Amino acid sequence: MAHLPQQIISERIDDVVLLLEVMKKMGLPEILNQYLPRHWKQEGLDWGWVACIWLSYIISQGDHRKVRVREWVEQRHYTIEQVCGIKIRETDFTDDRLGILLKRLSKPETWK
Repeated sequence: MAHLPQQIISERIDDVVLLLEVMKKMGLPEILNQYLPRHWKQEGLDWGWVACIWLSYIISQGDHRKVRVREWVEQRHYTIEQVCGIKIRETDFTDDRLGILLKRLSKPETWK
């Protein structure tokens, strides 16, 4: 029987797992998706997961800036995918995409 080489992935997880698990148990991604439906051409993560992962970044790092989120997600890519049961694309957390999410969240009609 041939042995396949194993790959060891080492990522710093901090409090991210706890934060994401709490959001999952609350059903927060699904709630947000009710108010922020995807555009029929939208690819990648839905808005609920983008918002939850970004919120976990804000709480964990104490930093609300968009510019650091993509790098932070890349450093925890495997952990976030495993905890959330999702696939993350390289473009899911660009500044542009986060800006679109903020614009949608800021519209009063979103929350009526």
